[in-house]
Amino acid sequence: MGIDNPTNIVLSTKRYQGAPLLDETEKIVLEQTSHEIVDYDRILNVSLEERFNTERQTSTTFRPSTKFTLLFKNAYSGSTRYQPYVNYLYYLTPEISAEQIACGAQITDWFGYPQYNEFDFIRTDNNNVGYTSGPGNHQVFMNSSATTYNWGNYLSYAFENNYDKNLYAHDPETLATWNFTASEGIPFLIVSNVDNIIKFKCPMKHGLNFGNYVNLSINYFGTSLFEIFSLGDGGSGSEEYIFTLYDIGYLGNTFDVGTTGYMRRVIDPENSGETISKYYVRKHKILTNVDDAVLVNSGFEKNPFNQKTKYEKVLTGGSPVVTLTPPTLPRTSVLEDSQSYTLSFNKDVNIGTLIDNQNRPVSELFFTTIWKGYWGWTNKLKSGFQFNTPLQNEGPCVWWDLNNPLSDTNFTIQQYNSNLGGVGPFFYTEDLASGDTIDGDFCEWNDYEQLERVISRQTHKFTFNQNWFTQYNYVYYTNQFGYYYYPLNPITISVFSEYVEEGDANIVDGIPNYAFYSNATNGFRWRDIYPYGFVDTAGLGVDYPFTNGKHYPFVNTIFRVFNEGVGQQNITTIEDPTIDGCE
Repeated sequence: MGIDNPTNIVLSTKRYQGAPLLDETEKIVLEQTSHEIVDYDRILNVSLEERFNTERQTSTTFRPSTKFTLLFKNAYSGSTRYQPYVNYLYYLTPEISAEQIACGAQITDWFGYPQYNEFDFIRTDNNNVGYTSGPGNHQVFMNSSATTYNWGNYLSYAFENNYDKNLYAHDPETLATWNFTASEGIPFLIVSNVDNIIKFKCPMKHGLNFGNYVNLSINYFGTSLFEIFSLGDGGSGSEEYIFTLYDIGYLGNTFDVGTTGYMRRVIDPENSGETISKYYVRKHKILTNVDDAVLVNSGFEKNPFNQKTKYEKVLTGGSPVVTLTPPTLPRTSVLEDSQSYTLSFNKDVNIGTLIDNQNRPVSELFFTTIWKGYWGWTNKLKSGFQFNTPLQNEGPCVWWDLNNPLSDTNFTIQQYNSNLGGVGPFFYTEDLASGDTIDGDFCEWNDYEQLERVISRQTHKFTFNQNWFTQYNYVYYTNQFGYYYYPLNPITISVFSEYVEEGDANIVDGIPNYAFYSNATNGFRWRDIYPYGFVDTAGLGVDYPFTNGKHYPFVNTIFRVFNEGVGQQNITTIEDPTIDGCE
């Protein structure tokens, strides 16, 4: 401390002759002019933009959300005499059933569709007499469970590869079938050998490009590596399923028409060991519990398809009174609707310690939606792939048969009994929990390219429980037509660059621990992760909102529930004019 501009004080008696002695005061202002020295102390101008970017790049906390647009066609009608189900059908022939009852029949079948509430993301039938409330109801409706009765929503990520997953594929055109394990690769059938061109057909996209080679499960005198001659046969999209080899004069029956096998893609025949693709089924780990999901109606928004409803009434004035609704109450029934939903989670997801199925930082999370069917209309949930969805011999693919254990989801199936009509248990899928694992997509990975390709999406299928609701055209017994959907819908949270980096560890610094070491080049190969907020000229990159130390990624999701064996959409056509000879 010190005093600026020092002041000299003169006694009052010294100022002039005979001056009196006076008391005097002086205000002294104390100012800090020194401080302790702190190591590395600096005076800096703080850049808010730089600080924001630093926090954004180091944050590993995410709150993903999506807008679900549900597309569904109510395709399968049937009959039931289980009274609570009878009370809630979208009726087809109520007059016939009502007349039978009026004539003294004690029990009769009622025909129609399960209403849209049986498939919707949020049930709204909390006060339906004889079904969700009142005497003789099927289940007591809990409003807090309205979003979890039909579906369960979770977040998951791919964390592991299953190379030994048993798979089944068929080709609906050639009727060829394959039972194989994922690591064997892509199935093929030799369909022709004409003009020195050997044509191979695959039941799924082979992923080949011009200049690639194929490693076949069949070999010609010890050789199983062959160069691709061409892709496709001229048909639309055929280049994704057909490839050819040039017949240089192969002898024997190696390439006979009708031969089946499996192929794996190879980039460089001189380095086939490192450039051959691997094939597997991704396994997913669940990150949230069912109660962590927050599902609400998307405000003021509906999808482009109209709601389909019908007013069902009670007819009076006759003797006896004819009721067209078993609970004898008029109502409006809903066959289909067009609502959109917003899905978010009340739990942070921290990916800081997570690695994906290729030992890289997690770059994708998945909105994972599982059919629950708590109201008991359906059988146990089955699991397969997109290539299992084409019909086989005019019926569903045999993979989906209820007696095939390989297509079971292995989710715990609960049952509850009823004393009212029907035979056998009701089924529903138990909720998953954080840490559970489920099967994901069938994929291809190439170490040299450092790229993963989804060959076929994971697919779930549910069918009606025939003990309680007998579906029309039920001719396939344990393998009837049903609904299928894709349970895993990705949201990208970071992006790997479109080019492969190469470097020698003795020269290049910062090589990531997930890089692949190539013996052919004596160096590492990897793809860098783009920083958040950066989007390259090819459109690769993410730029999601970031606030309060968290990333808020968002994506629109079309969630479609497909039906088998029934037209996917109604097509309205104008009929030709009637010609009756009067024109």
